[in-house]
Amino acid sequence: MKITLLGTGSPVPTLERGGTAILLTLGERNILIDCGQKTVHRLLENETDISEIEELFFTHHHIDHNSEFYNFVISSWSMGRTDLTVYGPEGTDHLLESLYTIYDEDIQYRKQMEYSTSGIDDIGVEIVGEEFRLEDEQLRVDVLPVDHSIETYGYRFTSKESGNTFVFSADSRKIPEIAEFASDADVLVQDACLGPVDEEYRSDGFVWDRLTEPYPQEQWDRLHETHCTAREAGEIAAEAGVDTLVLTHLLPYRDLRQMEEAAADVFEGEVIVGYDNLSLSL
Repeated sequence: MKITLLGTGSPVPTLERGGTAILLTLGERNILIDCGQKTVHRLLENETDISEIEELFFTHHHIDHNSEFYNFVISSWSMGRTDLTVYGPEGTDHLLESLYTIYDEDIQYRKQMEYSTSGIDDIGVEIVGEEFRLEDEQLRVDVLPVDHSIETYGYRFTSKESGNTFVFSADSRKIPEIAEFASDADVLVQDACLGPVDEEYRSDGFVWDRLTEPYPQEQWDRLHETHCTAREAGEIAAEAGVDTLVLTHLLPYRDLRQMEEAAADVFEGEVIVGYDNLSLSL
């Protein structure tokens, strides 16, 4: 099992971090989890053949988790993909329908160029709910409803061959169910959106000045209703007994060292501050 964080950022566009996307690799099987901004280019940076990705799981439908969907579908089909199933909460079917509405002429043009209709006309959609489970000879996938601003699901992926388990919390405030869901996992990739501003941040490039100051308390409180701090991520990892905690969904200009220390204060396992193209092999 190999886990590659393609995007570890937030809705705020920066050069350093794309929107949320994770590539899970089991042998020759590649599974995409969320599809935020920069996903396709990050896949290419990791020398992944996008035409071979035939499964896409959405945690929820916020822009930083699905904005690259159209590009991924049409690009991977254009490069030879002939099969795709998309899993996600209510609205996933509408996302696919919008692809056909917006890009109908683009798709028809490519068909006239003798592109196969397989992989574009027959994309499957499976709606994820609380009772969803996927299981085959290689993999088991379980879901957990988490507490975000819209319907959102965390995922637990278990390799039947190795027994390795990877859990992705998705975006959520801290709830006890996440630790239960992630119990004894090898890797927990956890929302840790909220962190202190790095007062010594410097950049020679463009900077969003409005994000280089601490949030007003009211705004912080609102974000805290739907996201975790690094310390809370560490608490979840400790309660779950996971081996490795990876912090993700990171806002720009945060004090990453302080966030790592906050998680490590309450979690004795390995703490990694996620970054785009980070790969973990189990």
